Amino acid sequence: MLYARALRSTGSIGLARPAQLAEFLRAAVKVQPGPHLAVMYQAAIHADREALVEYGETGVRRMTWGELAATTTRLTNALHARGIASGGRVALMLPNGAECLIAQQALGLLGATAVQIGYRLKAGEIAHILTNAEPGATLVHADYLAEMTAARAQAGRSGPMIVVDEPRSATRTAGAPEIAAWDRALAAASPHELPRARGGDGGGVIVYTSGTTGKSKGAHRNLRHTGLESVADMVLQVGLRGDDRHLVVCPLYHSMAPAFVAILLALGATIVLMNHFDPAGALDIIARERITSTLMVPTMLVRITSLPSEVLARSDASSLRWVMSGAAPLSTETARRFMDRFGPVLWNFYGSTETGMVTLAGPDDHVARPGTIGRALCGNEIRLLDDAGHEVATGEVGELYARNSMLITGYHRTAEATAASPRAGLFSVGDLARRDADGYYYLESRKHDLVISGGVNIYPREIEDHLCAHP
Repeated sequence: MLYARALRSTGSIGLARPAQLAEFLRAAVKVQPGPHLAVMYQAAIHADREALVEYGETGVRRMTWGELAATTTRLTNALHARGIASGGRVALMLPNGAECLIAQQALGLLGATAVQIGYRLKAGEIAHILTNAEPGATLVHADYLAEMTAARAQAGRSGPMIVVDEPRSATRTAGAPEIAAWDRALAAASPHELPRARGGDGGGVIVYTSGTTGKSKGAHRNLRHTGLESVADMVLQVGLRGDDRHLVVCPLYHSMAPAFVAILLALGATIVLMNHFDPAGALDIIARERITSTLMVPTMLVRITSLPSEVLARSDASSLRWVMSGAAPLSTETARRFMDRFGPVLWNFYGSTETGMVTLAGPDDHVARPGTIGRALCGNEIRLLDDAGHEVATGEVGELYARNSMLITGYHRTAEATAASPRAGLFSVGDLARRDADGYYYLESRKHDLVISGGVNIYPREIEDHLCAHP
């Protein structure tokens, strides 16, 4: 019932003509179950509608659903021809561009796993990921080819590599037969017939968490076994729709931005990509493309509201229906300043790469309960525990543990870390929080960030809140 209500509310249910439905079903039986099936359906019934818009260094690129489907099929076949099948792994080191989204969709069709590599990483850090994940192939942008090549040498890895941006990469790939330029690889592949995905684990994603307490760990999520209760609840509360035009400014190599993109693509929304975040540029795109939604981290909200008053005065963001904040604590002052300028459109969710979406706070909550991360989303069980594993009382601070159907399978090939994080089936990433009498949660700090002075616990979040409010 929850899923049906959520789907009805989006207005994204379109009826396919018999020929469209037959074409969709003929392709669907070849691929593994997953969110990509909904994207395939949207492409079947909205082939001529705009799917992607990319604002890059060389201008604006637009792609219809039909073009997106054909390009994704080409890449799926190109990867299959290079030995990637269901259960395989492919390293992605790509900027916020159409190629990144196409690659993520293609791997879903194959039932393969995307190994996300941040484009700011250096050779040594990349080598650690390659050694741990052992991908069978690599997709990399030419700007990062030097670091990837050095990393592959350090890790002793080889295998097929497809390089995006042929003009700059062509001279560097000469004489290396296992390396192909994106355009040439896709031109040689069929845009029509998908390879049949058989066996394997159904694919998923591995996102490497920041290594603040050691080397980064690969959080592995199997998409076949990921539930959507919290997603459906969030869709209902926030009001995601099939006619949304969603601006992407957060990196697609992380877990947060791709999750929202996958949800919105499945609903048939249009995705607008910004290669590199710039506050004034983001406002310009919002006005020009009539953006209805976006996802930002609190620092981006601060940078936008800190723009000169004359820039803010001439910006038109009236099309915005919702702005989601996540990935870091949202201060009360930041929320207040943003909504003073753009209206009651700001939402805030708590979650992590490991747990998915756990809590959600709406625009009214920021006013009535400053600093809250909201209440538990449907399908979540939350407990605040002390060091002995006992639940703390209302208003007291404890380590936040969550259990839901979005929990990661574990840390890839890091059994010790996988075993250390859960407690009685609940998962923690080390965040400290408290809960009020009405069931609203408030983040205090991270367990490893806690400062103890004179026997008193000092939470950096409290200090940050005071600094943010200081004139």
